[in-house]
Amino acid sequence: MREMPKELLLVSHGFQSHYELGVANGLTENGVPVRLLGSDTTLVDRLHPGVRFQNLRGSQDEKRPRWGKALGLLRYHVKLVALALLRPRHPIMIIGMLRPEWIVGLVECALLRCTGRPLSLTVHNLLPHDRHTAAMRRLYWWIYRIPSRLLVHTESTRQGLIEQFGIRPEKILLVPHGLNDAVAPLDCSKAQAKRLLDLPADARTVLFFGHVSPFKGVELLMDAVERMPEVTLLMAGRCTPDSYGNAIRARLVALRQTGRLRWFDGYVDEATIARVFAAADLVALPYRHIDQSGVLLQALSLGVPVAATRVGGFNELVNPDNGVFIEALTGEAVADAVRRYFAREAPLDAETVRGTVKAYAWKRTLAPYIEWLGQVQPTLAFGPARPDGQSAP
Repeated sequence: MREMPKELLLVSHGFQSHYELGVANGLTENGVPVRLLGSDTTLVDRLHPGVRFQNLRGSQDEKRPRWGKALGLLRYHVKLVALALLRPRHPIMIIGMLRPEWIVGLVECALLRCTGRPLSLTVHNLLPHDRHTAAMRRLYWWIYRIPSRLLVHTESTRQGLIEQFGIRPEKILLVPHGLNDAVAPLDCSKAQAKRLLDLPADARTVLFFGHVSPFKGVELLMDAVERMPEVTLLMAGRCTPDSYGNAIRARLVALRQTGRLRWFDGYVDEATIARVFAAADLVALPYRHIDQSGVLLQALSLGVPVAATRVGGFNELVNPDNGVFIEALTGEAVADAVRRYFAREAPLDAETVRGTVKAYAWKRTLAPYIEWLGQVQPTLAFGPARPDGQSAP
């Protein structure tokens, strides 16, 4: 009698809900039986019917007191380890961030690996943003040696693991970042989308989307926009209450006085995401460093070209059919890239931009991981999953 396939435990650690959704559905569409260990932010109603959801993380409310966050985090990790021990032969795929690294990255991953199960870890960036210290590099040197396989989204990340951390090439699986199809493009023209934001139909709009952090070079974009009176900035993201965030906030407040800013501060819902991308002529990515970016894929999948620095995985995706490069980490270089784009005879067509990433559906990009999983777990039944959650015979 054939052994029943072992369910894959997909651990997101409360990571981005759209990313979590794409990976879970992509695996299930390939016939992998998945139990998603998610949180209150998981988009449960959009999960493939074959995904089994378990709300292990619970609340992600940032307004909770610190003691409440700490207690919730402790409970979550105790439950996670207990659940894993009850399913000792089930493969585990960790796709979320490892915080705090000493406990979650080192101790917990080691406990999970000691059970003999196939354990994979997705490496979004070689080191955490804005924490490129010698101590952090030593810690991740050990963390990266624990899993059976490391998943990366770009060739530059793969090379970084090999050259900087001494990881064997055969331990690394290149799984390109899939498209975020949870946000559908608005069914309207660019001019109509701008009017929805109370902007002139012919306004030249540049969008910055995401959490404001030093590594993203937001101050360079501010330098550029302040010297380009013909450009309107669309800002969708939260400024942290630290010195950097407060400095950017002050500059945004001043820019808003000129009428050249539409600012969506704090949490941005999907309806607003669709509106700001629809109204944007160009998405700015003046990052100082990055290995891969979901914002880049979000922009291109919605047909919006980008202006990006030559860092990390940007070099692998940005080309003349979907954007322009920022040639230096200065405000002048950002302004030059924006002006070069608007100097084109005609803007890039949305369908042309989308066409550059049409092969990046999660169902396709996960193929290397699924192939490896089939080798280490022969009982997994692959093939298109049926709506009842069972794998096709």
